[in-house]
Amino acid sequence: SGWGSVMRRSMTMLAAACVLTACDGEGTVIGFNQPPSTPTTPTTPTTPTTPTTPTTLGGVELPSGEGSTGTTSAGAGVTRYKTDGEARDITYNAATDTISIDNLPFDADGTYDRDDVLATLVPSGFQVYENNNTTERRAYKAIRGVSVSGETSFTVVGTGDYLGYGFGGFVYSRNGSVTLPTTGQATYTGQYAGMRLYDGIDGQEYTTADATIEVDFEDFNATDAVEGTLTNRQYFDLNGNLIGTLPTLILITGSINTAGEIGGTAVSRVLVPGSGGAPDTFEQFESGEYYAVLSGDPVDEMVGIIIVSGVDPRDGAPLSGGDGVTVQETGGFIATSP
Repeated sequence: SGWGSVMRRSMTMLAAACVLTACDGEGTVIGFNQPPSTPTTPTTPTTPTTPTTPTTLGGVELPSGEGSTGTTSAGAGVTRYKTDGEARDITYNAATDTISIDNLPFDADGTYDRDDVLATLVPSGFQVYENNNTTERRAYKAIRGVSVSGETSFTVVGTGDYLGYGFGGFVYSRNGSVTLPTTGQATYTGQYAGMRLYDGIDGQEYTTADATIEVDFEDFNATDAVEGTLTNRQYFDLNGNLIGTLPTLILITGSINTAGEIGGTAVSRVLVPGSGGAPDTFEQFESGEYYAVLSGDPVDEMVGIIIVSGVDPRDGAPLSGGDGVTVQETGGFIATSP
């Protein structure tokens, strides 16, 4: 056809132009009058970097942070954040009492101010924040805890606006150094607070507990150096109304390294009555991991994060899974020793 003839002539002319001059990779015609390009100096091939081996402690892989990008030590601060989390850069501004969180989707500009419904979680005293843009955003909540000395702190953030666990993360830090004793044992007590998110339904809740952690400093290089419990566990709606209680969470024996970092697994169990004359049995309710870091000289405080998941306690008979809804709890604790 006439149109096809025009197209063939155009392509022929373009090909000829490229032969007479030159065509770069983008199809731009380069004329004869352009000065010749200066030859580039060959670059030396870069040596491939060796992937950093994740830090494993107490049978768990510690989150990302200084220990994954470098070696932690007792003489410096430690900051770790959720390994696969979206929230990594979390900073607090004391002058405005706000938190800035980078890289969370649909949280507006990432500025969080004190929650106008529940500003503090009792009895922990930990502070509650929310992203303060009221349009075109997901309703994220953040819990921040900081020790009286200011040496240790944590932040946990998440949203219940997804049918799954949604986006979120955590960070925990020691600002200074630690001096680990080589003898003796110590008991650390304090408060815990976290948030519960669901997979299968949307929704978000708060949780609180009393934390007790035992540390054996004589065996901190062994696998029997840390144990603990979270007792008096309760969970609340976002208005602070009590929903119910949860079983004691057991921090199974974990380990400490020379930098004062701690890692281990966590589990809770419930008593299930036997049927047909069968004895009652304990069944697993939740399972997960905990991470912490010690601080001070003498070593008088610690901060940590606990992540556990299980069946929604309101579903099933009593823990069969019900409608297939599972729950994940992420929280932080600060504990001190006299």
